[in-house]
Amino acid sequence: MRGIEERLRQGMTDATRSVRGAPELAVRVTARVALRRRRRRLAASVAAAVAAVLVAIGVVSPYIVSRPDPVATSPELDGVRIGYIPEGLGAPQRLRAQEKDIRGEIRLRGEALRWQAGSDFVQVSAYHTDGAVLDAMDILAMNVVDSPVEPSGGDPVLSGDGTSAMWVADYRLVLKVTVSVALKGERDRIVGGLRLVGWSPAFAGLSVTYMPAGMWVSRAAADPDALTRLWQGESGRRVSIEVVYGRAAATLEKLRATGPPPEVLTDVRPASVHGQPAYAAATGQGSRVLLWLVKPGIGVRVQGEHLPEGDLVRIAEGIQSPPESQGESVDGIAISIAGPDLRPGPVETAMTARWRSTTRRWIGPDGENAVTVSIQRGARVPSSTWWRSVSRGEPKPATIAGVQGHLLDTGASTSSRKFTWTPEFGLAIVVTAPAHDLRRIVKGIAVP
Repeated sequence: MRGIEERLRQGMTDATRSVRGAPELAVRVTARVALRRRRRRLAASVAAAVAAVLVAIGVVSPYIVSRPDPVATSPELDGVRIGYIPEGLGAPQRLRAQEKDIRGEIRLRGEALRWQAGSDFVQVSAYHTDGAVLDAMDILAMNVVDSPVEPSGGDPVLSGDGTSAMWVADYRLVLKVTVSVALKGERDRIVGGLRLVGWSPAFAGLSVTYMPAGMWVSRAAADPDALTRLWQGESGRRVSIEVVYGRAAATLEKLRATGPPPEVLTDVRPASVHGQPAYAAATGQGSRVLLWLVKPGIGVRVQGEHLPEGDLVRIAEGIQSPPESQGESVDGIAISIAGPDLRPGPVETAMTARWRSTTRRWIGPDGENAVTVSIQRGARVPSSTWWRSVSRGEPKPATIAGVQGHLLDTGASTSSRKFTWTPEFGLAIVVTAPAHDLRRIVKGIAVP
């Protein structure tokens, strides 16, 4: 009977394999995303923003029910360590992977590792994107998943037959796990065994110097209001660090009021981080939160679940900001601008609703601005409003000194050109320089 049942299930899967989401799904998803984000902007307190992070953690955390048994060789795929594969599938085969939409257009290209024995198989695929795919709704909008099940919050996008899970693991990195029908019960454990490796302590312009032993970075979350990185460990331990830029972090009270209703926070009391005023609180989810201002326009929220309060304080105290811009640097970004005729000018800062810019000008011998470098950080970089703030016309894709970015309309008839690029989610660099110097200037900017 078991063999007949499995053959019937396989037959049903083969018959429906070509079924995908309706063509109008992308339109519905886009409208739903816009509505959700408008509602989030209208909310008035920090706690549900923290709750949203907990939902985002759910992209990976529901799959961690116990520590996966590592595979013998702990293979890696494009910066992802694979910790568990069912026994008996043999050695993996490395493949080129691609995802096609309902019209047959290739939307994602990447690499995959595939384990297979007979009809049983497991495939883990990794896709690097241009940064346009930020969450599950963006995956749905691409229409690349067979009969997709619309996710709740930040959960992965599952195929209708339950044999695949697809999610955004980090900025510009999308992962997918696909299994045969007979191995559906192993899918969650395989997903839970994936680990991002080689993460940098530099995050959102800050540096995370301490994390309790046994914690691993799970992913960066896509949130329209904050830059978020998530860690998790055994026994349900979780840590999220949110960095809020712009006027939403102009004061400590504004940072506390960012996000949905305050009643989720309990036991709110004054605290201190790096000698600066802070708030400590509990949430309805049984976790602790610390929030404070690094400086006006830069706020941090650290949340820990199933962690001693002392660990949470130590994590917060270990978050460091770069030194004030000195010499040829801007907001922690080293800049090498050789030339005896240029001298560094003052540093200027500016804030908008959801991003903050730090700008340094280099002055020429005639006293005019010869070079300008602006480091802009925030969850809304780049967004449509951000693009309008930096360019008067349509940005034009360009590659300068090996850096892919955009040339911008300066709106003036000068010999200077303006070029911008986004090395990571929430960070943009804007350079204005004479056309003959632009390549040299861009090449001299080092992103950690």
